[in-house]
Amino acid sequence: MSSQQPRNLTEFELMAQVSRLDLADGHANHSLRPETLGSLESAFAAALKEERHGLVHRVEREFLSALGRHTGQPYAAGSSHIVYSASVGVDIMAKYLAVRRYRTGMITPTFDNLPALMTMTGVELVPVPELRVMPEPDLDALSRLGLDALFLVLPNNPTGAVMDEAAVRRLFAWGAAQRVLIVVDASFRLLDPRACVDLIDMAEQADADAVTIDDTGKTVSLQDTKASVLSVTHRMCDAVSEVVSHCLLNVSCLDLRLLTTVLTMPPDHDEIGRARTLARRNRAVLRELLTSCDRIGCLPDSSPGQESALSIEWLHIGPERDRVLRRCRGQGLQILPGQPFFWATGGGEQPHTGEWVRIALLRDPEEFRRGADIFASALRARA
Repeated sequence: MSSQQPRNLTEFELMAQVSRLDLADGHANHSLRPETLGSLESAFAAALKEERHGLVHRVEREFLSALGRHTGQPYAAGSSHIVYSASVGVDIMAKYLAVRRYRTGMITPTFDNLPALMTMTGVELVPVPELRVMPEPDLDALSRLGLDALFLVLPNNPTGAVMDEAAVRRLFAWGAAQRVLIVVDASFRLLDPRACVDLIDMAEQADADAVTIDDTGKTVSLQDTKASVLSVTHRMCDAVSEVVSHCLLNVSCLDLRLLTTVLTMPPDHDEIGRARTLARRNRAVLRELLTSCDRIGCLPDSSPGQESALSIEWLHIGPERDRVLRRCRGQGLQILPGQPFFWATGGGEQPHTGEWVRIALLRDPEEFRRGADIFASALRARA
Protein backbone atom coordinates (compact mmCIF):
# COMPACT_ATOMS: atom_id res chain seq x y z
CA MET A 1 0.00 0.00 0.00
CA SER A 2 1.27 3.52 -0.78
CA SER A 3 1.93 6.18 1.83
CA GLN A 4 -1.26 8.06 0.93
CA GLN A 5 -4.36 8.08 3.13
CA PRO A 6 -6.06 4.65 3.03
CA ARG A 7 -8.75 4.57 0.37
CA ASN A 8 -10.95 1.90 1.91
CA LEU A 9 -11.38 -0.22 5.03
CA THR A 10 -9.13 -3.01 3.78
CA GLU A 11 -6.28 -0.54 3.39
CA PHE A 12 -6.87 0.65 6.96
CA GLU A 13 -6.57 -3.00 8.02
CA LEU A 14 -3.36 -3.41 6.02
CA MET A 15 -1.93 -0.37 7.79
CA ALA A 16 -2.89 -1.93 11.13
CA GLN A 17 -0.89 -5.09 10.38
CA VAL A 18 2.37 -3.21 11.04
CA SER A 19 1.16 -1.47 14.21
CA ARG A 20 1.96 -2.67 17.71
CA LEU A 21 -1.71 -3.34 18.49
CA ASP A 22 -4.25 -4.23 15.80
CA LEU A 23 -7.91 -4.01 16.83
CA ALA A 24 -8.91 -3.09 13.28
CA ASP A 25 -8.95 -6.43 11.42
CA GLY A 26 -12.23 -8.19 12.06
CA HIS A 27 -10.83 -11.66 11.39
CA ALA A 28 -10.06 -14.03 14.25
CA ASN A 29 -6.53 -13.39 15.54
CA HIS A 30 -6.30 -15.20 18.86
CA SER A 31 -4.39 -18.22 20.15
CA LEU A 32 -5.71 -21.77 19.74
CA ARG A 33 -5.76 -24.38 22.48
CA PRO A 34 -2.62 -26.54 22.87
CA GLU A 35 -4.73 -29.61 22.06
CA THR A 36 -5.84 -28.02 18.79
CA LEU A 37 -2.27 -27.14 17.88
CA GLY A 38 -1.26 -30.75 18.40
CA SER A 39 -4.10 -31.99 16.20
CA LEU A 40 -3.15 -29.49 13.50
CA GLU A 41 0.45 -30.69 13.47
CA SER A 42 -0.73 -34.26 12.95
CA ALA A 43 -3.24 -33.24 10.29
CA PHE A 44 -0.63 -31.23 8.39
CA ALA A 45 1.81 -34.12 8.30
CA ALA A 46 -0.87 -36.61 7.24
CA ALA A 47 -2.24 -34.30 4.53
CA LEU A 48 1.14 -33.95 2.85
CA LYS A 49 1.40 -37.74 2.56
CA GLU A 50 -2.05 -38.30 1.05
CA GLU A 51 -2.44 -39.45 -2.53
CA ARG A 52 -3.93 -36.52 -4.41
CA HIS A 53 -5.85 -38.47 -7.05
CA GLY A 54 -9.51 -38.64 -6.04
CA LEU A 55 -8.86 -36.65 -2.89
CA VAL A 56 -10.54 -33.31 -3.62
CA HIS A 57 -14.21 -34.27 -3.42
CA ARG A 58 -13.75 -36.35 -0.27
CA VAL A 59 -11.88 -33.55 1.52
CA GLU A 60 -14.49 -31.02 0.42
CA ARG A 61 -17.37 -33.14 1.72
CA GLU A 62 -15.64 -33.63 5.07
CA PHE A 63 -15.09 -29.89 5.40
CA LEU A 64 -18.66 -29.03 4.43
CA SER A 65 -20.05 -31.58 6.86
CA ALA A 66 -17.91 -30.15 9.67
CA LEU A 67 -18.92 -26.57 8.90
CA GLY A 68 -22.60 -27.49 8.64
CA ARG A 69 -22.59 -28.90 12.16
CA HIS A 70 -21.77 -25.39 13.39
CA THR A 71 -23.87 -23.25 11.01
CA GLY A 72 -26.94 -25.51 11.16
CA GLN A 73 -27.05 -25.56 7.36
CA PRO A 74 -26.30 -28.69 5.30
CA TYR A 75 -24.25 -28.04 2.16
CA ALA A 76 -25.51 -30.16 -0.71
CA ALA A 77 -23.27 -31.19 -3.59
CA GLY A 78 -24.09 -29.19 -6.70
CA SER A 79 -25.52 -26.23 -4.82
CA SER A 80 -22.56 -25.36 -2.55
CA HIS A 81 -19.18 -24.12 -3.72
CA ILE A 82 -16.05 -23.70 -1.59
CA VAL A 83 -14.03 -20.57 -2.38
CA TYR A 84 -11.02 -18.97 -0.73
CA SER A 85 -12.76 -16.05 0.97
CA ALA A 86 -16.08 -14.32 1.43
CA SER A 87 -14.89 -11.59 -0.95
CA VAL A 88 -14.44 -14.21 -3.68
CA GLY A 89 -17.99 -15.39 -3.05
CA VAL A 90 -19.29 -11.82 -3.22
CA ASP A 91 -17.37 -11.20 -6.44
CA ILE A 92 -18.89 -14.32 -8.00
CA MET A 93 -22.35 -13.08 -7.08
CA ALA A 94 -21.51 -9.62 -8.43
CA LYS A 95 -20.74 -11.20 -11.81
CA TYR A 96 -24.00 -13.17 -11.67
CA LEU A 97 -26.02 -10.02 -10.86
CA ALA A 98 -24.21 -7.85 -13.41
CA VAL A 99 -24.81 -10.21 -16.33
CA ARG A 100 -28.52 -10.20 -15.50
CA ARG A 101 -28.57 -6.42 -14.89
CA TYR A 102 -30.26 -6.92 -11.56
CA ARG A 103 -31.11 -3.75 -9.68
CA THR A 104 -29.74 -4.70 -6.27
CA GLY A 105 -30.47 -3.34 -2.82
CA MET A 106 -27.40 -3.25 -0.54
CA ILE A 107 -27.60 -2.84 3.21
CA THR A 108 -25.98 0.24 4.77
CA PRO A 109 -23.92 0.63 6.87
CA THR A 110 -21.72 -2.33 6.02
CA PHE A 111 -18.11 -3.13 5.13
CA ASP A 112 -17.26 -1.06 2.08
CA ASN A 113 -15.70 -3.79 -0.06
CA LEU A 114 -19.15 -5.40 -0.55
CA PRO A 115 -20.68 -2.46 -2.48
CA ALA A 116 -17.29 -1.81 -4.13
CA LEU A 117 -17.13 -5.33 -5.58
CA MET A 118 -20.68 -4.89 -6.88
CA THR A 119 -20.18 -1.49 -8.50
CA MET A 120 -16.81 -2.47 -10.03
CA THR A 121 -18.64 -5.28 -11.82
CA GLY A 122 -21.36 -2.92 -13.05
CA VAL A 123 -24.20 -3.81 -10.67
CA GLU A 124 -26.73 -1.03 -10.11
CA LEU A 125 -26.89 -0.58 -6.33
CA VAL A 126 -29.69 0.88 -4.24
CA PRO A 127 -28.88 1.73 -0.59
CA VAL A 128 -31.14 -0.02 1.92
CA PRO A 129 -30.83 1.35 5.47
CA GLU A 130 -30.35 -1.43 7.98
CA LEU A 131 -33.48 -0.40 9.90
CA ARG A 132 -35.56 -1.17 6.79
CA VAL A 133 -34.60 -4.83 7.14
CA MET A 134 -33.40 -5.67 10.64
CA PRO A 135 -34.57 -6.74 13.09
CA GLU A 136 -37.92 -6.70 11.25
CA PRO A 137 -38.21 -6.19 7.47
CA ASP A 138 -40.34 -3.26 6.29
CA LEU A 139 -41.81 -5.11 3.34
CA ASP A 140 -43.80 -2.16 1.99
CA ALA A 141 -40.71 0.04 1.93
CA LEU A 142 -38.67 -2.71 0.28
CA SER A 143 -41.35 -3.22 -2.37
CA ARG A 144 -41.22 0.46 -3.32
CA LEU A 145 -37.53 0.15 -4.23
CA GLY A 146 -38.23 -1.93 -7.34
CA LEU A 147 -35.46 -4.43 -6.66
CA ASP A 148 -34.41 -7.55 -8.52
CA ALA A 149 -32.07 -8.62 -5.69
CA LEU A 150 -31.42 -7.70 -2.06
CA PHE A 151 -27.99 -8.11 -0.46
CA LEU A 152 -27.86 -8.43 3.33
CA VAL A 153 -25.16 -9.13 5.93
CA LEU A 154 -26.44 -11.25 8.81
CA PRO A 155 -25.28 -10.53 11.49
CA ASN A 156 -24.43 -7.16 10.04
CA ASN A 157 -20.90 -5.82 10.05
CA PRO A 158 -20.39 -3.40 11.85
CA THR A 159 -23.58 -3.13 13.91
CA GLY A 160 -24.24 -6.77 14.83
CA ALA A 161 -27.91 -6.47 13.86
CA VAL A 162 -29.73 -9.75 13.22
CA MET A 163 -33.16 -11.08 12.28
CA ASP A 164 -34.94 -13.85 14.11
CA GLU A 165 -36.16 -16.90 12.21
CA ALA A 166 -39.71 -15.60 11.86
CA ALA A 167 -38.46 -12.34 10.33
CA VAL A 168 -36.23 -14.21 7.89
CA ARG A 169 -39.16 -16.36 6.81
CA ARG A 170 -41.24 -13.23 6.18
CA LEU A 171 -38.45 -11.81 4.07
CA PHE A 172 -38.15 -14.99 2.01
CA ALA A 173 -41.92 -15.07 1.48
CA TRP A 174 -41.74 -11.48 0.26
CA GLY A 175 -38.81 -12.37 -2.02
CA ALA A 176 -40.81 -15.22 -3.54
CA ALA A 177 -43.88 -13.04 -4.08
CA GLN A 178 -41.89 -10.12 -5.54
CA ARG A 179 -39.41 -12.35 -7.42
CA VAL A 180 -36.49 -10.74 -5.62
CA LEU A 181 -33.31 -12.75 -5.10
CA ILE A 182 -32.11 -12.63 -1.46
CA VAL A 183 -28.32 -12.78 -0.96
CA VAL A 184 -27.14 -13.23 2.64
CA ASP A 185 -23.51 -12.72 3.61
CA ALA A 186 -23.45 -14.81 6.79
CA SER A 187 -19.71 -14.48 7.44
CA PHE A 188 -20.16 -13.70 11.15
CA ARG A 189 -22.93 -16.17 11.95
CA LEU A 190 -20.69 -18.74 13.66
CA LEU A 191 -20.52 -16.18 16.47
CA ASP A 192 -24.31 -15.76 16.80
CA PRO A 193 -26.34 -18.95 17.34
CA ARG A 194 -29.53 -17.13 16.30
CA ALA A 195 -28.19 -16.99 12.74
CA CYS A 196 -27.10 -20.65 12.70
CA VAL A 197 -30.15 -22.01 10.87
CA ASP A 198 -30.69 -23.56 7.46
CA LEU A 199 -31.34 -20.43 5.42
CA ILE A 200 -31.32 -22.26 2.10
CA ASP A 201 -34.00 -24.71 3.24
CA MET A 202 -36.10 -21.83 4.58
CA ALA A 203 -35.86 -20.14 1.17
CA GLU A 204 -36.77 -23.38 -0.63
CA GLN A 205 -39.82 -23.78 1.58
CA ALA A 206 -40.93 -20.29 0.57
CA ASP A 207 -40.15 -20.98 -3.12
CA ALA A 208 -37.70 -18.06 -3.03
CA ASP A 209 -34.35 -17.72 -4.78
CA ALA A 210 -31.57 -17.22 -2.24
CA VAL A 211 -27.81 -17.31 -1.76
CA THR A 212 -25.76 -17.64 1.42
CA ILE A 213 -22.07 -16.89 1.88
CA ASP A 214 -20.35 -18.47 4.89
CA ASP A 215 -16.79 -17.84 6.05
CA THR A 216 -14.46 -19.42 8.61
CA GLY A 217 -12.03 -16.52 8.82
CA LYS A 218 -14.14 -14.40 11.17
CA THR A 219 -14.13 -17.16 13.81
CA VAL A 220 -11.37 -19.73 13.18
CA SER A 221 -7.96 -18.28 14.06
CA LEU A 222 -5.60 -20.09 11.70
CA GLN A 223 -3.09 -17.51 10.42
CA ASP A 224 -5.60 -16.40 7.75
CA THR A 225 -6.04 -19.94 6.45
CA LYS A 226 -9.76 -19.77 5.73
CA ALA A 227 -12.48 -20.86 3.35
CA SER A 228 -15.91 -19.63 2.39
CA VAL A 229 -18.94 -21.46 1.06
CA LEU A 230 -21.33 -20.07 -1.53
CA SER A 231 -24.69 -21.89 -1.41
CA VAL A 232 -27.72 -21.40 -3.64
CA THR A 233 -31.28 -22.59 -4.01
CA HIS A 234 -32.09 -25.12 -6.70
CA ARG A 235 -33.14 -22.77 -9.54
CA MET A 236 -29.78 -21.02 -9.40
CA CYS A 237 -27.50 -24.07 -9.34
CA ASP A 238 -26.53 -24.29 -13.01
CA ALA A 239 -25.99 -20.57 -13.59
CA VAL A 240 -23.94 -19.98 -10.45
CA SER A 241 -21.84 -23.12 -10.89
CA GLU A 242 -20.87 -21.88 -14.36
CA VAL A 243 -19.62 -18.57 -12.91
CA VAL A 244 -17.73 -20.43 -10.18
CA SER A 245 -16.06 -22.70 -12.76
CA HIS A 246 -14.67 -19.66 -14.56
CA CYS A 247 -13.19 -18.27 -11.33
CA LEU A 248 -11.82 -21.27 -9.46
CA LEU A 249 -10.89 -24.93 -9.85
CA ASN A 250 -10.82 -25.85 -6.16
CA VAL A 251 -9.57 -24.68 -2.79
CA SER A 252 -6.38 -26.20 -1.36
CA CYS A 253 -7.03 -29.59 0.19
CA LEU A 254 -4.38 -28.76 2.78
CA ASP A 255 -6.32 -25.68 3.85
CA LEU A 256 -9.53 -27.67 4.07
CA ARG A 257 -7.87 -30.45 6.08
CA LEU A 258 -6.58 -27.94 8.63
CA LEU A 259 -9.92 -26.15 8.87
CA THR A 260 -11.78 -29.44 9.26
CA THR A 261 -9.44 -30.35 12.11
CA VAL A 262 -10.33 -27.16 13.99
CA LEU A 263 -14.05 -27.54 13.27
CA THR A 264 -14.16 -31.14 14.54
CA MET A 265 -12.32 -30.77 17.84
CA PRO A 266 -14.19 -32.55 20.70
CA PRO A 267 -16.65 -30.52 22.79
CA ASP A 268 -14.22 -29.90 25.63
CA HIS A 269 -11.76 -28.38 23.13
CA ASP A 270 -14.33 -26.66 20.87
CA GLU A 271 -12.65 -23.67 19.20
CA ILE A 272 -15.92 -22.11 17.99
CA GLY A 273 -17.28 -22.04 21.52
CA ARG A 274 -13.96 -20.68 22.76
CA ALA A 275 -14.09 -17.84 20.22
CA ARG A 276 -17.57 -16.92 21.43
CA THR A 277 -16.39 -16.93 25.05
CA LEU A 278 -13.40 -14.76 24.18
CA ALA A 279 -15.54 -12.23 22.31
CA ARG A 280 -17.91 -11.96 25.30
CA ARG A 281 -14.99 -11.52 27.70
CA ASN A 282 -13.36 -8.78 25.65
CA ARG A 283 -16.70 -7.02 25.10
CA ALA A 284 -17.19 -6.94 28.88
CA VAL A 285 -13.70 -5.45 29.34
CA LEU A 286 -14.37 -2.75 26.76
CA ARG A 287 -17.77 -1.83 28.16
CA GLU A 288 -16.40 -1.71 31.70
CA LEU A 289 -13.79 0.78 30.50
CA LEU A 290 -16.46 2.83 28.71
CA THR A 291 -18.37 2.98 31.98
CA SER A 292 -15.25 4.08 33.89
CA CYS A 293 -14.78 6.89 31.34
CA ASP A 294 -18.43 7.88 31.64
CA ARG A 295 -18.71 7.05 27.93
CA ILE A 296 -21.11 4.11 27.97
CA GLY A 297 -23.34 6.35 25.86
CA CYS A 298 -21.05 5.57 22.93
CA LEU A 299 -23.00 2.33 22.57
CA PRO A 300 -26.04 2.76 20.29
CA ASP A 301 -29.40 1.67 21.67
CA SER A 302 -29.37 -1.13 19.09
CA SER A 303 -26.01 -2.53 20.26
CA PRO A 304 -25.76 -6.29 20.86
CA GLY A 305 -26.39 -7.32 24.45
CA GLN A 306 -23.61 -7.91 26.93
CA GLU A 307 -23.80 -11.65 26.26
CA SER A 308 -23.36 -11.24 22.52
CA ALA A 309 -20.44 -13.21 21.07
CA LEU A 310 -20.20 -11.09 17.92
CA SER A 311 -16.54 -10.23 17.46
CA ILE A 312 -16.89 -6.51 16.74
CA GLU A 313 -18.12 -3.47 18.67
CA TRP A 314 -19.64 -0.43 16.91
CA LEU A 315 -19.25 2.83 18.85
CA HIS A 316 -20.45 6.40 18.33
CA ILE A 317 -17.64 8.63 19.59
CA GLY A 318 -19.00 11.95 18.35
CA PRO A 319 -17.23 14.98 16.84
CA GLU A 320 -13.99 14.19 18.72
CA ARG A 321 -13.61 10.89 16.88
CA ASP A 322 -10.61 11.94 14.78
CA ARG A 323 -8.76 13.24 17.86
CA VAL A 324 -9.35 9.91 19.59
CA LEU A 325 -8.05 8.02 16.54
CA ARG A 326 -4.92 10.17 16.38
CA ARG A 327 -4.15 9.55 20.04
CA CYS A 328 -4.64 5.80 19.57
CA ARG A 329 -2.37 5.70 16.53
CA GLY A 330 0.23 7.74 18.39
CA GLN A 331 0.40 4.92 20.94
CA GLY A 332 0.53 2.14 18.36
CA LEU A 333 -3.16 1.16 18.39
CA GLN A 334 -5.19 0.86 15.19
CA ILE A 335 -8.98 0.69 15.10
CA LEU A 336 -11.27 1.28 12.14
CA PRO A 337 -12.90 4.64 11.42
CA GLY A 338 -16.60 4.33 10.79
CA GLN A 339 -17.33 6.54 7.80
CA PRO A 340 -16.38 4.00 5.06
CA PHE A 341 -19.11 1.68 6.38
CA PHE A 342 -21.64 4.33 5.31
CA TRP A 343 -20.93 3.53 1.68
CA ALA A 344 -24.05 5.23 0.30
CA THR A 345 -23.32 8.68 1.76
CA GLY A 346 -20.09 9.41 -0.08
CA GLY A 347 -17.88 8.85 2.97
CA GLY A 348 -17.56 12.00 5.04
CA GLU A 349 -20.03 14.20 3.13
CA GLN A 350 -22.46 13.91 6.04
CA PRO A 351 -20.80 14.92 9.34
CA HIS A 352 -22.34 12.17 11.47
CA THR A 353 -20.67 9.42 9.42
CA GLY A 354 -17.29 10.57 10.70
CA GLU A 355 -18.18 10.02 14.35
CA TRP A 356 -18.03 6.22 14.52
CA VAL A 357 -15.39 3.53 15.10
CA ARG A 358 -15.35 -0.27 14.93
CA ILE A 359 -13.26 -2.33 17.34
CA ALA A 360 -12.35 -6.00 16.75
CA LEU A 361 -12.66 -8.27 19.79
CA LEU A 362 -11.15 -11.64 18.83
CA ARG A 363 -7.71 -11.14 20.34
CA ASP A 364 -5.98 -12.80 23.28
CA PRO A 365 -7.17 -11.18 26.54
CA GLU A 366 -3.86 -9.54 27.44
CA GLU A 367 -3.43 -8.02 23.97
CA PHE A 368 -7.01 -6.80 23.89
CA ARG A 369 -6.73 -5.25 27.34
CA ARG A 370 -3.65 -3.28 26.30
CA GLY A 371 -5.49 -1.93 23.27
CA ALA A 372 -8.66 -1.19 25.22
CA ASP A 373 -6.67 0.72 27.86
CA ILE A 374 -5.10 2.91 25.15
CA PHE A 375 -8.54 3.53 23.64
CA ALA A 376 -10.02 4.44 27.03
CA SER A 377 -7.09 6.79 27.72
CA ALA A 378 -7.72 8.52 24.38
CA LEU A 379 -11.38 8.95 25.29
CA ARG A 380 -10.48 10.50 28.66
CA ALA A 381 -7.90 12.92 27.24
CA ARG A 382 -9.04 16.40 26.39
CA ALA A 383 -8.11 18.18 23.19
